[in-house]
Amino acid sequence: MGDAMVTARMPQAKKEAGNRVLSQIGCSTSQFINSAYDYLIQHGASPFNEEKGGARATRESIAEALERVEAMCLPASNRFATMSDDEIRRERLARQGGESR
Repeated sequence: MGDAMVTARMPQAKKEAGNRVLSQIGCSTSQFINSAYDYLIQHGASPFNEEKGGARATRESIAEALERVEAMCLPASNRFATMSDDEIRRERLARQGGESR
């Protein structure tokens, strides 16, 4: 089975802040999303808010969810796993003798 693309909208600042945290914990965006989906499929519930009835998340529940997500992230399996799409393109262009932007 081939890979599928998951698209989500969020403010640019949130994306950048999230990417910094993911980088600090050694997890790529794809690994994070895959881990969240794996948890969702396995448990039939969100890893971020298991309370019934959609109860509002507390600081404690958010901290617990972050710990669970961090535990789900595996170290990058190859050098491209932690690179952005633009970094990968530049690397490939450089390897082919092309110029990067």
